[in-house]
Amino acid sequence: MMMVSLIIAAAGLSAVLVINSSAKQSYSSEQQFLVANVTYTITSTSSKLKLSKQDYSALRVKGVNQLVAVAQTKQHVYVNKQRITQRRIDFTGIDTFSLITQPSFSNPVPLAEQQNATAQPDTGTSKASNEANQLIRQLSFNEPTAILHPQLLEILEESINANLSQQFTTQFGEPLAGLVAFESAVLGNDIIMDIAELYRLYPDAELSMLLVVGDLTRAQEDALRQFLPDNLKLTSANDGEQDSELTSSFHLNLMAMALLMFVVCLFIVVNAVNLLLNSRLTWLKICRQLGISRQQLFVVQLIEIVLLTLLASFIGVLLGIELAKLASPTVQATLENLYSVEVGFGEVSIIGLFIQVFGICLIGSVCATFIPLNKLNHQLAQTKDVPLSLTQQRFWNGAIWLSFGLFAGIAYIILNNAQALWLLLIATALVILSGCCLLLANYPSMLAFIQRFIPDRFPLLQLSSKQSLALSGKTKIACCAFFIAATSNIGMNLMVDSFRGATAGWLEQRLAADYYVYNSGEPNIAELAKNTGVNVSQRLENYISFQGKEMQQFSYPTDEFNQQAMVFYEQSENKNLWRQFEQGKGVLVNQQFAFGFKYQVNDVIELPHPSTSELSSYKILGIVYDFGNPYAQVLMPFDMFELSKSKCCIYALQGAESKIDLLRENMLAAGVNPDTQLLKTEDLLALSMQAFDNTFIITDGLNVVTLLVAALSLACAIIVLMNDIRPQNMLIRSMGVSALKTQLLALFQYLLLCFVALIFATPFGILLSWILIVDINYQAFSWTYPLIINPLKILQIYATSLLVVAIVIAIPIVRAGKRPLIEDIRWLN
Repeated sequence: MMMVSLIIAAAGLSAVLVINSSAKQSYSSEQQFLVANVTYTITSTSSKLKLSKQDYSALRVKGVNQLVAVAQTKQHVYVNKQRITQRRIDFTGIDTFSLITQPSFSNPVPLAEQQNATAQPDTGTSKASNEANQLIRQLSFNEPTAILHPQLLEILEESINANLSQQFTTQFGEPLAGLVAFESAVLGNDIIMDIAELYRLYPDAELSMLLVVGDLTRAQEDALRQFLPDNLKLTSANDGEQDSELTSSFHLNLMAMALLMFVVCLFIVVNAVNLLLNSRLTWLKICRQLGISRQQLFVVQLIEIVLLTLLASFIGVLLGIELAKLASPTVQATLENLYSVEVGFGEVSIIGLFIQVFGICLIGSVCATFIPLNKLNHQLAQTKDVPLSLTQQRFWNGAIWLSFGLFAGIAYIILNNAQALWLLLIATALVILSGCCLLLANYPSMLAFIQRFIPDRFPLLQLSSKQSLALSGKTKIACCAFFIAATSNIGMNLMVDSFRGATAGWLEQRLAADYYVYNSGEPNIAELAKNTGVNVSQRLENYISFQGKEMQQFSYPTDEFNQQAMVFYEQSENKNLWRQFEQGKGVLVNQQFAFGFKYQVNDVIELPHPSTSELSSYKILGIVYDFGNPYAQVLMPFDMFELSKSKCCIYALQGAESKIDLLRENMLAAGVNPDTQLLKTEDLLALSMQAFDNTFIITDGLNVVTLLVAALSLACAIIVLMNDIRPQNMLIRSMGVSALKTQLLALFQYLLLCFVALIFATPFGILLSWILIVDINYQAFSWTYPLIINPLKILQIYATSLLVVAIVIAIPIVRAGKRPLIEDIRWLN
């Protein structure tokens, strides 16, 4: 059991470490595309005003020779006119001719080395950069080639049959360049090629950015900023760290779930070691009688635990890497959809990962053996087991209550004064530990209280409940593991259920139109809807900078229909809210803006005008819900925007079905596919909730694993403690009670222990949900939502938990019940 627990703990921990490391490596190299020594990037200031080839040419003519153009497009991959990709691939084209003429290309200095003066010139990073440069040189020479990650190539090749004549093509049958695998964290869902090859395959591809390769002096930087037209902006490559900060909350929450599972496993290790030493107690006492010191016995036990931890860590790391590979596509899609960043495949050192996981597991397992070895030391000092005296019992009860007060008090102080996420997570752990202390302190009284309600006409149930009271002292650690698993299960389920309910209610109110069209290009859907009778509302958008951070500036219609569709978290008490909004005197902001920048309703802020870009003062009239958006957002009246300067990609449509059919015909005639871009509100809501459910797959999986591990801990305890209750079971069976009833009574007494643990886990699970929503979610994402306590959901968790435990612990109980009575009598004699 100890081996299984450590393997599960090591596998879960290493899988999360691999996923986090891969994503963080990708963020640190974001927007470099295998190009070393990128110091700045040039992008468009507005999503409407695109970066053009003319802009690139004009800057090169003005003498800015350190620029390298990058073009991108998202496309599917085809084989024999059959689409083989579920997700679109990011095809990226680099101006390799310009790149290889850069002075720094022959002797590149990676950006990471620039930031770290102590870095050696012959590091692995420099070697990888040189290999990447060799591949980049081949992109435009001889036969065109393209670079991609080995895992992405493996995914593509899995869709091809053994027929060697098959070849990857575009939708129109153009063969792709030869694919060359290269392992780099920068490469995620990307295929990198020469820019000329990209435009040959996809003529509609657009320039996404210009890379500035090499250092710029202060004078060069100032001159470059002056050369830039109004539609372009210069951004330091260090600003790419914003994506890493943006997603740090996701990594922290994922790590918290892994550590929670790890802690549950350590509780099981404590229980397993305790039960293992109890089973060896007779043999260990014989060793003491033979003259072997207690110190030698302890050293041997510790060596055994270290060797088991070493083996379990090795197996767990291998399993964790495979789990990370299996979860990689889901994690990539989740992070890219939630945070709009590209996630690569990280380069993980197996030796480094093993040392890290083994170190954590070793410290945990050695600490977990402290209590069992201390108890063993006490037992070896006595010739026979002596129950604790009344004074000792009072001492331990007092220590448990003192621990409860200490844990609860520290958690209360941290939750009310700290803002750092890691401190809040520590406070969460202290809350759960205080619950364990409360459970241990009240187990006897709670079981005795339940026993009073068992009628006298059920003597076997009364006997079984008394046996539960006796077993509670020997299964405390296993019950604590189950309590932690149940608390996290209740807490996470209530949090997700509350989030789901809030999201569904928010979407149902905000998605008030009949249909929605997602189209960011030509033609204008509003023009196609003319003379059809369909009412079209456009959402215009800009991306602006506020206090050094990028934020969204969206339009919002002011008619009564859309006023009713708005969902406020907090709003001004002014009755003329919408009138002031329509007059351009005030704005609406989302929670991410208000909480992130520390603003409240009625505060005054300065923002650029959507069309003139002039700074003006606006009053915050209301704070609105905007679940899942990583960006701060401000809403302004539609009349303040201009179509020539703002982008429109979402159209809300209202009209009868017959009028919508006319619009469909116009869209088809204009080359727009209504089947994919025209969505009914019910279908859009269903898609949104499906994406919501997919986001929490990982959390649900960790919850189930944690619950299963806790159930296995109880099963392990039952197997070892079976011999302790064999005399009682033999006596009951000798009085004529059938083996089936004996098994049911044994199952009842363990389920009773679990039921009491569930009762205590419920308030702490609700408290955990509240902490996750009000504190951790607030600090991590800068938005929150109401906590919804659904009694049916809690009862469902009760039923699921008890069912899992019943299935797992029924196996040793049934096996013990199948023994003939004569064997128990012989064993007793």
